Amino acid sequence: MTSTEHGRRKYDALADRYEEIYFYVADLGRDLVSYAAPPPGARVLDVGAGRGAVARAALARECVVTAVDASAGMVARLADDHPEMVVRQQDAGMLDFPDGSFGVVTAGFLVQVLTEPETALAEFHRVLAPGGMVALSLERQTVGRLGWLHDLNREYFGGGNGSADEPLSPDRLDELLTSAGFATPERTLVKIPKHLADPGALWDWLAIQGVPEALDALPTGEAVTFRERFFRGAEEMHNTGGITLEFAATLHTTTRRLPPGSAAGEGYH
Repeated sequence: MTSTEHGRRKYDALADRYEEIYFYVADLGRDLVSYAAPPPGARVLDVGAGRGAVARAALARECVVTAVDASAGMVARLADDHPEMVVRQQDAGMLDFPDGSFGVVTAGFLVQVLTEPETALAEFHRVLAPGGMVALSLERQTVGRLGWLHDLNREYFGGGNGSADEPLSPDRLDELLTSAGFATPERTLVKIPKHLADPGALWDWLAIQGVPEALDALPTGEAVTFRERFFRGAEEMHNTGGITLEFAATLHTTTRRLPPGSAAGEGYH
């Protein structure tokens, strides 16, 4: 398994508000599909589809889209929202499709959360037709001017995900792609900053991620102190350059190598 039961439960719980919390996924879904540039009619498999940011963008290009996700909640919502797609619950490392079924495989912000990304990339290679393209987005983790908030969260809630592993880097992802048998990848960096009007707007953004519920689990005095320190830090940030959430991603594309003598691009269909 490349995903975990804990991960599936997390995304089940987020299904109704996923794109509200992670506001940048819709834009980056369109960016990823634009970067891959599949032609109309291309058979696209979107893995880890979530609420459909990448899959919707592929539909807009008149592709034939199949979307899969390990989360039952995500799958149910996506199927209801987009009956024009084929939607299935599947693990990225055990795709239930024949070899060479698709011309394009996409995965937005997926490989970074997998326990075994190598297994998933091998599956992407298997289900792609020769000459087909894989297009992946990888979140670039950056603290920027929100370092004070990260420190505050770590102090009160422990922070992090409990893993000692280093985040997957763009260079490492490219290495994994070539090791899986793909051609040399190309990549580009995309930045999507979000400017917030005031400290209250930053608090509201944290609220939809469940911070008030986390505070409820703290002793009353600690919860009050956290809130006071948060607003002091947010006010200082607001007064010294404004409050901006800094998000960035790398987009990676590469192809399954064609057999000798084959025409370039024939794997798309």
